[in-house]
Amino acid sequence: MATKDESSDTGAGVGPQTPAARLRPPSAPPEPGPAGSPRRVWSAETAPGLWSPETPRRRGRGRAARTPTTVWAPPPRGPRSRTNRAAALLALGSAVGFLVFLLVSQGSSTSLPGLGELEAEPSSRLVAPGGRLTVVGSDAPGRTKLLLETRSGGGRWRAAGTSYSNGDGEFRVEGRALARPGRLFVRARAPGAGASTPVPVTVRPVRLASVGDINLGDAPGEAIAANGPRYPWTSVGKPLRAADIAFGNLECAISRRGRPFPKQFTFRGTPEALRGLRRGSRIDVLNLANNHVGDYGRQAMLDTVRAVERNGMRAVGAGSNLRRALAPQVVERLGLRVAFVGFSQIAPLEFAAGKRMPGTAWATAGSVVRAVRRARRQADVVVATFHWGIEKASFESAEQRTLAETAVSAGAHLVIGAHPHVLQPVRREGAALVAYSLGNFVFGAASSDTTSTGILETDLTAEGVTAARWRAGRIVAGRPVLDRTRPRRLPLGDPAKMASGVSL
Repeated sequence: MATKDESSDTGAGVGPQTPAARLRPPSAPPEPGPAGSPRRVWSAETAPGLWSPETPRRRGRGRAARTPTTVWAPPPRGPRSRTNRAAALLALGSAVGFLVFLLVSQGSSTSLPGLGELEAEPSSRLVAPGGRLTVVGSDAPGRTKLLLETRSGGGRWRAAGTSYSNGDGEFRVEGRALARPGRLFVRARAPGAGASTPVPVTVRPVRLASVGDINLGDAPGEAIAANGPRYPWTSVGKPLRAADIAFGNLECAISRRGRPFPKQFTFRGTPEALRGLRRGSRIDVLNLANNHVGDYGRQAMLDTVRAVERNGMRAVGAGSNLRRALAPQVVERLGLRVAFVGFSQIAPLEFAAGKRMPGTAWATAGSVVRAVRRARRQADVVVATFHWGIEKASFESAEQRTLAETAVSAGAHLVIGAHPHVLQPVRREGAALVAYSLGNFVFGAASSDTTSTGILETDLTAEGVTAARWRAGRIVAGRPVLDRTRPRRLPLGDPAKMASGVSL
């Protein structure tokens, strides 16, 4: 029996049909079944819109007849389908919002733009290891807790300090950068309300440059009068200015008043020479606890203290009374507080301060312990400076060692000595570094040993001295001139060498 494939103009195939099959009436479409059952069959009666106008004609008795055709097709999409899509989108949006809320409330380090972002900026892009760091900002919820957080490399965020915002959402939060030298990321975060954009901060030690005796009178004073106030600093000014803190021992009075004390040598410089020192070297701290600051009497000594302070420097080891002479002078750099205290052990005793009398801080064991402990309470690092020893002696005395041990036991991290007019060894005393004499610097020196000079550079962190270098030089016509060689690194990590002493 012959068969024939037929299809409607809609392109839906109806399969092979026999003549008998063509004469059968169309069967009723099946009712919808449960999930997984065949789809409903749509015909001309149930879905007129799917009925093809061009249906095949059957042959017979000279008249044409149309045969209903059934097709398989999906149910039409209507308004109910669009409603379902809208509901699904709404549910998805709610889920995303809830997820974001959880991330923010848990203090996630990932924040979405515009969601609870705080405006915050660190006080400095440089900080020392263990130094204080401050972040100032706004846009926080009023009177809410703020955290200062830091992160090194790919590590986790760590809380470094806490504070609270004011009623306007402004805040200031402080903490310490407990990190090694390198890059540190800093942010402020309000738990449950968002965080500021992380800001990179460079962590490095504070660089302290220290020099020996500075005399702005005598031969250097004559050179200054002839060549100008900046003359002594033409070679050494640049490395001193590059340091974060610069320190020296001012071995003269700065005053136009007073009469010379009856002694072999008396030194006095001019206020103009002191201004040249500050401008040419940017020295920050000057020790006045020595045997020459009182060369022109107590009033001239007080003039010296005031002149140093007027030029933006700290005067250490002298003052209007003993309490002021022993008071620590604190300088803060890179968030690290460095305190200086000064003592003299060299006559004349008449220069020593009393409870109600101006003068210098005399080096007794009790005064050293009290001053260093007081400095330790106020600062992260303590530098104790002494005017001590025997002139032109190449090595320290037993008395120098005893005083150094006393200062270190009380909490000093660095001890710097002067007065012998020659260089003496640098040693480790426990965890501290002791430079027993840095010799002359700006001075009328003539012999080969007294003209040896240089700059001691030390790296300071909250742990103390972490590195040291020596820039060697020579004194020429009262002016220090540095060698063109690279600074020599001192072997602080070698206990045997540091115990035997490193020559400068």
